Amino acid sequence: MGKIISLCRNSEFQRLYRRGKSAVRPTMVIYRAKGKSLRLGITAGKKIGKAVYRNRAKRRIRELFRRHQSELMTGFDICIVARSRILTASAEKVEADFISAAAELGILNSMNSNCRKAKNQD
Repeated sequence: MGKIISLCRNSEFQRLYRRGKSAVRPTMVIYRAKGKSLRLGITAGKKIGKAVYRNRAKRRIRELFRRHQSELMTGFDICIVARSRILTASAEKVEADFISAAAELGILNSMNSNCRKAKNQD
């Protein structure tokens, strides 16, 4: 895919929190709302820890999003809020949380998710 387009303004984040639908997982909370294209916002609060830990959480989320960007539907603004467990959870657990939350919110392309299920069953 291409470069990740980021949400930048506080008003965009506030709109997602107020009007968006959410899915909660132990490692993250994902908010989604209709938008013009696929845009990502990442939030890592001070509850996670000092700047080193917050940046590590954001890097993990950014990489996860980059790997699954082609499987997500366009036309949505997505905000992923990191929770403290994201630092200690395995990469597989974080990825499973992301995929299940995206499927719950209806932003996962059904064609790609069916291919992934078939691949996992082999």
